[in-house]
Amino acid sequence: KVIPKFEEQCNCKVNLVAKGDAGAVLTTLELEKDSPKADIVIGIDNSLYKKAIEKQLLEKFTPKNIEIVPQDMRFDKEGYITPFDFGYIAFVYDSKKITNQLDSFESLLDPDLKKKIAIQHPRTSSPGLALLLWTVKVFGDPGYKEFWKQVKPNVLTVTDGWDESAGLFSAGEVPMYLSYATSPAYYAGAERKYNFVAAKFNEGHYLQVEGIAIVKGTKNRQLAEKFVEFSLTEDFQKEIPLTQYMFPINQSVQLPDAFEFALKPDKKLELDTALVDQKQEEWILEWEKIMSSG
Repeated sequence: KVIPKFEEQCNCKVNLVAKGDAGAVLTTLELEKDSPKADIVIGIDNSLYKKAIEKQLLEKFTPKNIEIVPQDMRFDKEGYITPFDFGYIAFVYDSKKITNQLDSFESLLDPDLKKKIAIQHPRTSSPGLALLLWTVKVFGDPGYKEFWKQVKPNVLTVTDGWDESAGLFSAGEVPMYLSYATSPAYYAGAERKYNFVAAKFNEGHYLQVEGIAIVKGTKNRQLAEKFVEFSLTEDFQKEIPLTQYMFPINQSVQLPDAFEFALKPDKKLELDTALVDQKQEEWILEWEKIMSSG
C-alpha cells in the first residue's frame, strides 16, 4: 500500500525483502554487515534494539517529524531507531476449543492445556523474547524460572519465529499460541473468524514497539532518510492497522472497525532497557536449560 506512494514521491524503485520477524531480520543484518544489501531495516523492536546498536549495524538519524512519536514510545535514546508502530504480546486461542478462563499466567498452568500452546524461541524471535521478558517482569528473577518449569508440560512446540506458530494455529494443529493483542482484529477483519480471541491477563501485557532504521554502510543515505520520515506520515501510518495489524505510532490515526476485536490492555508492562541489556543472555540461557531438560 505505501511503497507506490513513496516511489512516486522519490522517483525511485523500492525493493522490499521479507526476512521473518525481528530476530531473523537482525541475524540477516549481522551476516551482511561487511557488505550490506539493505538501506533500511524495518521491525527492530524495543527488546532487540540494543543488540543492533552494539553490533554497529545501524546509522544515527532523527527524522524532522519525530514529534509524531509519543515520548514514552521513544525507546532508543541514542537516536538510531525511529518507532513506527506498537502492540502488546498476548496469547491468542480458539474459544471453540479452549473454554477455560484465561486471565493470568496462573491460568496457563491448567492441566487441561497440556501440549496445547505454541510459543516462539526467545533467541530467534522478537515475540518469543518479549514473552520471556514479560515473565521476568511479572515473576521477577529468579521467580520466572519456576513459572517456566510449571508451564513447560503445556507447551506443545517452540518455533523459531512467529510465522510458524501462526501457521500451526491457523491449520488447527494447536489451539493456542503466543501472538499479539491485535491479532483478533486480523482474524475478525480479514478471515471473519470471531472465535480466535486474545486472553486478557490481570498482570498486564508486555509492550512491543517496532522501529525503522538506516543500515550502516547504506549507499542511498538521502533516500533512506526520506523513507524514515515517510514512515511517520499519515499516508504510511493509516495503512498500519490493516496491513501490520499493529497500532500506528501516530495515535491521531483513526482505527478501522476490525480493531474493536483487538485487546486493549489496562496495564502495559516493560522492563528497564539497561537491565534487559545486562541480563538478557543469562535469562535466555536459563530458559533454554529449563525447556530442554527431560
